[in-house]
Amino acid sequence: MSALLSTPVRGSQLDGLRSALAARGAVEPSRRTDGAGPTVLVCASGRGGSGTSLTSALLALAAAGDGHRTLLVDGDELVGPHALLLGVSPRLRWPALLGGNTQASQLPLQISDTLSFVAGGRGDSASDVSPLSTAERRACFARLHTLADNYALMVIDAGSRLDAVLAAIDGSRTNVRLVVVTAGQDPIAMASSYALLKAVHARQPRLDIDVLVNRLDDSTASRVADTLAQGAEQFLGRSLSFAGALPNDFALDAALLAGMPFLDAVTGSPVAVAAHDTVLRMVPAVSTTRSGV
Repeated sequence: MSALLSTPVRGSQLDGLRSALAARGAVEPSRRTDGAGPTVLVCASGRGGSGTSLTSALLALAAAGDGHRTLLVDGDELVGPHALLLGVSPRLRWPALLGGNTQASQLPLQISDTLSFVAGGRGDSASDVSPLSTAERRACFARLHTLADNYALMVIDAGSRLDAVLAAIDGSRTNVRLVVVTAGQDPIAMASSYALLKAVHARQPRLDIDVLVNRLDDSTASRVADTLAQGAEQFLGRSLSFAGALPNDFALDAALLAGMPFLDAVTGSPVAVAAHDTVLRMVPAVSTTRSGV
């Protein structure tokens, strides 16, 4: 089990994360050694509020805790919630790539030997908070994807905006998987998830797609995934993979509402353990390949 998910976090959020990840000192940070190149997970949902931010952060933390060089990218171009979630204050954010004065290599904030972070949003001092154009967004993501070669795994939180999801997928030059995060079994949740699947399939019919069900128990999550898989098979002629379920962790929700730092609250939680198991299922070549073993 990842040390990140079992090691107590003390001190500030950033210092605590570094200490937790440093506990994996016996396992050297690794990149993929199977010749297939890095893996990119694009986490997205059909509607807002499904939990892509928490999901992408958990997946990145789980992989980094296993000793794999991981890059977490906050794809939100306006707010950038991951910086607040992780308790860091980035100097640069990826929309700065538009100015021509910032290189992609300047963006990663080194959290530990195994985890780096690229912030989204415009920052508190930004005067322009209007959405990027489609061309601007695609240009930025194409440059962000050049960072993937330095890592074993790149996790992008693409949110629920279709143009952002497509930009995150289309810019990839390596092994990319779409992780569809759905958080309900109601008709609206199912319809929005299927709409995302359909739109992405029309653009990338050969893309690997995983369904990750958030805030539901295993049996209910399996039914949700089966329903989506049946629809994809019948109407799109393609298969989906079930990545697993992240439980509705009431203790974590309560801790966050009470103001506990995310990294303190999530350590050792059931949802963090489930995220680690999900990483093992989705990217086994990354999660089981370690240098020096």
